[in-house]
Amino acid sequence: MKTYDVIVIGAGNGGLAAAATCAKEGLSTLLLEKHNIPGGSASSFVRGRFEFEPSLHELCGVGAPDKSGQVEGMFDRLGGDVEWYTHDSTFRLVVPAKEGDKDAFINEDGQLVTVDARMPVGFENFAKKLDELVPGSYESCIAAFDLSARLFKALNSLENPSQLPGSLKDIPDIMRMVSHTMSEALDAIGMPKKAQDIFNTYWCYLGSPSSKLDFLYYMAMLHGYVEYGTGVPKLRSHEMSLALDKVIRKHGGDIWYNSEATKIIMKDGKPAGVVINGEKEVYCKYIICNSYPYAVFKDLIDEKDIPEKQLKMLKSRKTACALTTVYLGMNKTKEELGIKDYSVFIAPDSDSDKQYDAAQDFFSGYCIINCLNEIIPDCTPEGTSQLFLTTMTFDDVMKDIKPQDYKKFKTKVAKDMIETCEKALGISITPYIEEIEIALPPTFARYLNTPLGTPYGYMLEKWDSMLPRTIQYETDQPFDNFFFCGATQERGDGYGCAYYTGEKAGGLVVKAIKKEGK
Repeated sequence: MKTYDVIVIGAGNGGLAAAATCAKEGLSTLLLEKHNIPGGSASSFVRGRFEFEPSLHELCGVGAPDKSGQVEGMFDRLGGDVEWYTHDSTFRLVVPAKEGDKDAFINEDGQLVTVDARMPVGFENFAKKLDELVPGSYESCIAAFDLSARLFKALNSLENPSQLPGSLKDIPDIMRMVSHTMSEALDAIGMPKKAQDIFNTYWCYLGSPSSKLDFLYYMAMLHGYVEYGTGVPKLRSHEMSLALDKVIRKHGGDIWYNSEATKIIMKDGKPAGVVINGEKEVYCKYIICNSYPYAVFKDLIDEKDIPEKQLKMLKSRKTACALTTVYLGMNKTKEELGIKDYSVFIAPDSDSDKQYDAAQDFFSGYCIINCLNEIIPDCTPEGTSQLFLTTMTFDDVMKDIKPQDYKKFKTKVAKDMIETCEKALGISITPYIEEIEIALPPTFARYLNTPLGTPYGYMLEKWDSMLPRTIQYETDQPFDNFFFCGATQERGDGYGCAYYTGEKAGGLVVKAIKKEGK
């Protein structure tokens, strides 16, 4: 039987990027996927006349016509053909006013709000808008972006020694800042509290409030959105998955769908192959795994073969937040509905720590509403539009819901989320719903095989933040011929990071194989 250079387990974002990287460099590559299509969360589904995006809200690393960002750059390097659409805004934050709020005002929609901030693309534009909303915040906003740019340069140099000489002066800064939260950093550079509340709107994509979220980690994401704007593929995220599928096949790689890895074959204390569907054995030199370590160590490798360090690490890490999403196919256009923005964050309070606290209950008024038609006007049939409403959940919030109450519970959650958006934005949604699909954490857990339905891997802690994960990536792997990739690895903030770790894992295997003299 053929022995592959590398077997990649799981055709999610990270696995596809890893397999494409290996195949393009001439390695004999096999990609295994238990489902019948690639993509994992980067796929799509159809209800009635509408095709919905399961999980992607927006990409922060696509790029601009004259400059590729992280995500588009990877597809360019691999030769993946994707048509990108971008939007010239980042987010809108709406905080409805509370009774007696002295800062309340009526916005253009006639709603009484405490905050209504539409933030544009471009560092200068973003800073000017923030200063317009909160006078005296311009300089601190520019300072935050300048600092993050220096830190990223230094961080990249740690991974690319050839760049190190020009970045040595910034290394002390990155070492100093890595231990500081967003709140600490923004306080230090003098950003007013209200401006911080707006600046930190994207905290939810990373699952920690500004008082716990490290500066480097958050700015890696915000920097990308402000520099390039919101990006999405024209044909939903599944377009990206199919593009990488084509790259792998073009370069001679094998992809086996409906093929679940059910056991990792060990030989001399190292992985040597994979059992597929409980029957077929396939052997290899290296394995890249786009799966959660908990699932691998629980189901695919005997505990006696797992390094003790990996088991301790697994037990010490906390699962990041999960999602609840309501998908709506509307029989009205976005204009008829009164939708004016692509991405609107609706919060019960402007403070991110209080937003985080509210999100500990299953639904307490924190919701994101997205309208894909704002970026891709023809993504639905003429005269229609689609919305998706998302909120976060933490820990096992479903544990007390009895099976017989599940359907009733998710219907109530959807109703509450819709009403929250209607009230905050002064629009009517309910009468015009043609199709509705509701995904709770168990839904995502079932389709993605992730603990508690999280798409974001592990929550970052001070001891386990962006910098340590980046520096220690290779040494944190369980075997010298086995690499994890995807949401659980280095930067963990969604699609871009999954691609990043997949390409990195693939690159390390390529380097190792070439060093062996192939």
